[in-house]
Amino acid sequence: MNPAHPITGTLTTHSAQATIALGQTLAQHVRAGDILALHGELGAGKTQFVRGLAEGMAVTTAGLASPTFVMMHEYLPDADHPAAPVLIHLDAYRLKNLDDLESIGGSVLWNEDYAGGAVVAIEWADRIAAHLGPDMLAIHFTHTGATEREIALTGHGQWTGRMPALLAALGAIPDAELPSAAAESSHTCPICKATVRKGNDYEPFCSQRCKMVDLGRWLGGHYVISRPVEQRDLEEGVD
Repeated sequence: MNPAHPITGTLTTHSAQATIALGQTLAQHVRAGDILALHGELGAGKTQFVRGLAEGMAVTTAGLASPTFVMMHEYLPDADHPAAPVLIHLDAYRLKNLDDLESIGGSVLWNEDYAGGAVVAIEWADRIAAHLGPDMLAIHFTHTGATEREIALTGHGQWTGRMPALLAALGAIPDAELPSAAAESSHTCPICKATVRKGNDYEPFCSQRCKMVDLGRWLGGHYVISRPVEQRDLEEGVD
């Protein structure tokens, strides 16, 4: 096998938990200096994947969510794993060029002393693809059902030699389907229709992004209350 040629493996997940499990497994194969380029439409599972990656890397996240509005988050190793690499989570959705990236401090990604000690996960990486270099793991997320996702991982450059072990590890993960009790405690995000687990920091939404979209609809007058709010609504909630 020619290591100069990209190597791709494709997996399918059937729940958010399975996508998180893939991220947790990938965490055992990443090294300081790695770049993970994440591609996929809104709600395709990119942030869930990074959540699993963060959990597997043992970094302190305090409710990790997509960094769309601040664009970049840095998560440090927790106290029990001081030697673990830093995780930099970047959302390039609103970036138009390299100058935009540098304006938020993104130039550190090209600073060997800084990024060389970190794993960098970039959502909407296609926005800055020309600046990512030849060594990266590209991960493409595709909706194939209500909760089903096809996830294709392609190793470029030095990643090609690491792909066989990574794909073997990912392929060995049992599909983490929601048990029936957990399924009863989940619901659908009212904005993007993704599955939301009980305990999500943004319930009833799946992410900060969808929460802000909902707020924008309220402020824009798109929602109408059909009757006055009653005490029972405050006590029981409204379906």
